[in-house]
Amino acid sequence: MIRLKIKDYIPKRSDKFFFDNNIWMYLYCPIGQYNENIVNVYSDFFGRALDVQSTIYVSSLIISEFYNSFIRLDFNIWKKTQSLDYKKDFRPTEQFQKTNQLVLRSIESRILGVSKRINEDFSTLSIENIIERVGLLDYNDSYYVELSKMYGLKIVTNDKDFDRISDDVTILSI
Repeated sequence: MIRLKIKDYIPKRSDKFFFDNNIWMYLYCPIGQYNENIVNVYSDFFGRALDVQSTIYVSSLIISEFYNSFIRLDFNIWKKTQSLDYKKDFRPTEQFQKTNQLVLRSIESRILGVSKRINEDFSTLSIENIIERVGLLDYNDSYYVELSKMYGLKIVTNDKDFDRISDDVTILSI
């Protein structure tokens, strides 16, 4: 694994990036109350990558993670300390409808508007490699490593779990 400092990396037009969900959340989830310094570092890199027309890839699993993370974050803010059920209590509300529309617009116009959908070709991914890494990474992150190896993508993430792997992938992070 090659780990590069994102502040020092100069994106090139030929670069192919895969942004982990935490990066998309920093960029497009305004309710996240994330550390402003961290958001600024990744936002700056994102802008530089777009300026030179690097290709940013996205998978269906990232879209799913983004949707679920954003909606669940809003649910947790909405319910405060009450013991409420997401499906029974939150989904029928106007708050859910508003957030749902916001998330779907973010996915459609922002994430899919600046990225290229990757052909995940699930049948050719090594499930054995993915499962072997689970424990070091969660399943989704291990899946992203396989996608990155298959397509020569550099992973942009703020997830320290990626430090645990020895696979031949490039990680860009703080």
